Amino acid sequence: MTSSVRLCVLSDTHGRLTRDVLEFCQGADRILHAGDVGSDFILPELESIAPVACVSGNVDSPSLAPIRLQTVIADWRIMIQHIVWHRGGPSREFKMLLEQEAMDLVIFGHSHQPLCQMIGKTVFFNPGSCGPRRFNLPSTIGEVILDTSGGWFRICGLVHFQKAPPIIEFRFERPC
Repeated sequence: MTSSVRLCVLSDTHGRLTRDVLEFCQGADRILHAGDVGSDFILPELESIAPVACVSGNVDSPSLAPIRLQTVIADWRIMIQHIVWHRGGPSREFKMLLEQEAMDLVIFGHSHQPLCQMIGKTVFFNPGSCGPRRFNLPSTIGEVILDTSGGWFRICGLVHFQKAPPIIEFRFERPC
């Protein structure tokens, strides 16, 4: 039996951490924040739930966290960076980076638009924004369950997340 790891993935809190976000994160093995934290109290609050990996976004102080973070969880090579997507796909700079550093999963934010898409052998995952609503987009948060055979990815709206179906849900086999 393969053990799995539950990751709560969030981005663009912009200084606001709601009760729904904290509730959603309960029971997580790790919390990954893809930047635009926006306040000094956010990370300690999340760390009271589970270990946190975070990157700085464009509204954060560069001293908050690195702009890019790489880690391995359940044999998945993961990169977290706030700004990755540009005009419907990974930016040219980011594509060049992936040519040098192959990744299984890229977690990002910035656009506030939820996204889960496999390009080549890499899953690109943007949980959307769980901070103040902007651009007429819903407040959302992501959950990723990884094991050595694959990953289950879902993005949930924060309003009635316990009863509502996920906005986005995918299962990917482990990239080879």
